[in-house]
Amino acid sequence: MLAMNDRSAKVERILATVAALRGVTAAAVIDSDGLVTHVRRDFEINTDALGAAVQIAFGSARRASEHVAQGDTHLVLVENKNGLVMLAPLARGFVLALVGDSTAMLGAVRFEVKQTVPDLNQLFT
Repeated sequence: MLAMNDRSAKVERILATVAALRGVTAAAVIDSDGLVTHVRRDFEINTDALGAAVQIAFGSARRASEHVAQGDTHLVLVENKNGLVMLAPLARGFVLALVGDSTAMLGAVRFEVKQTVPDLNQLFT
């Protein structure tokens, strides 16, 4: 089992890689209680508000998918006037949240998230 410091350092490295993508301005891991456990950001952000909003939004998307019988939710995407927010579920109720500005390339960000989720899941199981 990984020591807490080793796991935290690995999570930070993974978030740094994702945050280095063009247009990605923030990358965070939020626990099941809505608390931000790790964050990389280019701007000041209220992490308490972010964590709570992410868990509410992801929970709502998951319930909507269940109501239309489409199975497990793998990714939630919110496209906004000035960018995007992408949420991906992780093990034990954690959620990966990414914020991107208008220069973010949706396909590249989505691809990196799909590659990153298994690595993060190994760290949180």
